[in-house]
Amino acid sequence: MRSLQSRLHLGLGISLFIITVLVWWLVNTSISHISHQMMLTRIEHDGQALLAGLQQSPEGKLGLKKLQVGHIYRQVFSGHYYLISSDKLQLRSHSLWDQTLQQPLVKTGETIVQSVDGPDGQRLLQWTSRFERFNHAISITVAEDTNDLLSALRTFNLYFALAAVLIFISLLLIQGLIVRQSLRSLSAIKQQLQALSTGEIKSLSKQVPSEILPLVDEVNHLLRQLSKQLKRSRNSTGNLAHSLKHPLNLLMQLAESEDTKLPKEVRDELHINTQQILQLMERELKRARLVGSGLPGQRFSPHKELAGLVDVLQRVYHDKNLNIECDILPQLGLSADRNDMLELFGNLLDNACKWSAGQVRCKVYHDTSLIIQIEDDGIGCDDQQLSTLTQRGVRADETTAGSGLGLAIVKDIVELYLGEIEFSRSELGGLSVLVSLPIGS
Repeated sequence: MRSLQSRLHLGLGISLFIITVLVWWLVNTSISHISHQMMLTRIEHDGQALLAGLQQSPEGKLGLKKLQVGHIYRQVFSGHYYLISSDKLQLRSHSLWDQTLQQPLVKTGETIVQSVDGPDGQRLLQWTSRFERFNHAISITVAEDTNDLLSALRTFNLYFALAAVLIFISLLLIQGLIVRQSLRSLSAIKQQLQALSTGEIKSLSKQVPSEILPLVDEVNHLLRQLSKQLKRSRNSTGNLAHSLKHPLNLLMQLAESEDTKLPKEVRDELHINTQQILQLMERELKRARLVGSGLPGQRFSPHKELAGLVDVLQRVYHDKNLNIECDILPQLGLSADRNDMLELFGNLLDNACKWSAGQVRCKVYHDTSLIIQIEDDGIGCDDQQLSTLTQRGVRADETTAGSGLGLAIVKDIVELYLGEIEFSRSELGGLSVLVSLPIGS
């Protein structure tokens, strides 16, 4: 179970269930014990009253004083009984009628409490004790029917169990509400992360519970570090490229100069390799301009990002007076790394602008997958050239500056996201590039 809310619901639900059952058991046990003790105390008092009510006649006979015990002991099978016995007599309550009580043998001063069967199918709580009175050993047994009490306890337990179930359900509902309210802060964090992936915000808000604040601080710290590292990396690349351009230009001049005391073959080889290094540096500088300063891993929004990319390309190819058309739905987004997508679009649009006579068209839409189509009105390629476009280092026209790596890098990115890329002739007359990426990219 991976859901934190489900875990909390399950854990608290089990805890509430255990507590509810425990409370029910404690109340049931307590009520039963209290009732039993109250009944035992009552019959013990009646036993003491019977002992106090004993009297001895001048002839030495034992008997009871009148009105010493309650009227309940005179009703037949009333559930209240007594039996007094000694070596000379046996007195029974009128309520026993023709029945009797099983009086256990006890020692003087000893008391026995039992649960026994009584008259008329009754279950009796029986108290028996032995005393010395009038120089006689006298055993007194008092019993009371517990059926009514047990029936009342069962009714109470039933109602209390129903009440406990209702309380348990109510507590579950309240607990669910409290858990959902408590986890709303996590929902806010989720929304902020989504906004962070789309570039709407640059860091997470610290208006969160104290338990989550350390995590938010670490995420914000990581974002700052990644941003600084990315900026340093791009600046270093640009600085290195700029610093190498001057000595490479000198090498090219030396290679082209006939005054250099080097064989022509060596000068030609030097010229070719120096030119390739310059082209690689130009590519890296252009890539840094295209990617910009966004955070790595952000969700890519073509509608927002391509506007800036098109502006950069129009400045780079200002001499062509390009017309770059983009047909992209505003809500369309890609769950892919922002830098990867900027490099993919940047290389495709840069290639189209490079070969275009003045018209470039970019279309992004959803079908069974996400489709990216970029066309230009350049000279295009024949079938043989189309099959070699994505080979690393191969260029369609050796007369135009470029390293030949752009489309090969595009192919690598497309393969990384399990997509497909196709080249064909555009309706505009030039090259048409069709990239298909899975919807989950």
